[in-house]
Parts: sequence; C-alpha cells; structure tokens
Amino acid sequence: MKTEDISNKLIINANDESSAIKPNEALFIHDFIKGHNIKKTLEIGFAYARSASHIIQATQSKHIAIDPFQSNYDNLGLKNIENLGFSEFLDFRNDFSHNVLPKLAAENHKFEFVFIDGDHKFDGIFIDFYYSDLLINKNGFLMFHDTWMRSTRLVTSYIKKNRLDYKEIKVPLRNLQLFQKVGDDTRNGMFFKEFYTLRSILSHNLIIWMTTGKSNIFKKTLFKLKELVK
Repeated sequence: MKTEDISNKLIINANDESSAIKPNEALFIHDFIKGHNIKKTLEIGFAYARSASHIIQATQSKHIAIDPFQSNYDNLGLKNIENLGFSEFLDFRNDFSHNVLPKLAAENHKFEFVFIDGDHKFDGIFIDFYYSDLLINKNGFLMFHDTWMRSTRLVTSYIKKNRLDYKEIKVPLRNLQLFQKVGDDTRNGMFFKEFYTLRSILSHNLIIWMTTGKSNIFKKTLFKLKELVK
C-alpha cells in the first residue's frame, strides 16, 4: 500500500474532520520518521488514527498510542488500524496519559519520537511534555500538534526559554512544532526564565469565536478558510 493512499482508506466522521490531523501533516510525520530511520514511537492522542497509521507505515514497528476517549470516535481509530492491517504493530492504551506515561517511565521505556496531540489544556500539555522528556532518548524528537492554540504555544515557549537541552527544528507546516533533545538537563533547582509569548493569541481567539456561540454564514466561511490554511 502506498503511503499516499492511507488517508483515503480511513473512516472519519464527516462532521468531525477537524479532530483529525490533516493528510499533509500525516505525510510529513511519515516522511520525517522514515527519513530518520526511527523505530521506537509514542503518541498521545489517537482519534481516527491518521497519525498513528502513518507512523506505523513508516516504522513497521511497535507503536504505543494513548487515548481514553476512543469510544467518543465510535472506535473508528482502532477499526482503521485493523482495516489497514496494522493491528500487530499497535499497542493501544485506553487510559489518560497522566496515568500511562508514569508507568512507561517506571518500566524504563525509551522512545526516539513522541507526538503530543492529546489534552489541549495548558496543564495537560505540560504534563505530557514533562513525562515525555523522561521517556525520550538523547537525540530523540518531540513533536507538538495544534500550535494555533495558546496553550500549546505557551508550553513550547517554556521549552525554548527554559530547556537548553532541546533545540527547535523548523518545519514547513504551521500547525506542527518540532524539538530535538540534544543534551542533558543541567538546570539547578532555582533555574527559571519567563516564557510568556504572544504567539497564536490572535489565531486562538479567532478560532474559538468561529466555533462557539451562534453560527452564521460569515463564521462558516472563515472556518472553511481556516481549514484550508491550518
């Protein structure tokens, strides 16, 4: 099966397309993983399995995915993986990441690539980063989705300002942000740098306005345009 054909084979609720990462984002993740010969992967957030299927296609290896809300998607993510013939590679954890990640750390799991696309509240994303940092190998990669959100931008700003053991790697897609762990965390117990940022303040508030409250043709048109450029 060609990688380009995977998205066409996925069953995704037509009224919930925005929950899935975009096909070009999934292809970018696939090509990045394939290009770096990555095999050990972890994903927080699963939904319709678009990202998971592309990760598995790239690695042909065991992939751990964490998501307590698969039933909200009519289990279509798991069905998609099965239909693609990828079930043997998927280690699905039907639980919250704040429960699963500490267990993985206690079991001394290590990963080369972690994709964070689960809870989108600031504290949830930060917890996912905290434990992912414990799980990722030196020279491994950490990728965030939904950088249009203020919560995501504040977490990644914290990393850029406070975690000198990470370097940001620029990517051509505006809704992804990529970091590589390049060293050890040598901060002392008093280390802290302010990390407030104005990044995504406009996009976040505009999209929240478009998707809440009374709908109208203007909001619908703007949302469709947003989906084209996100």
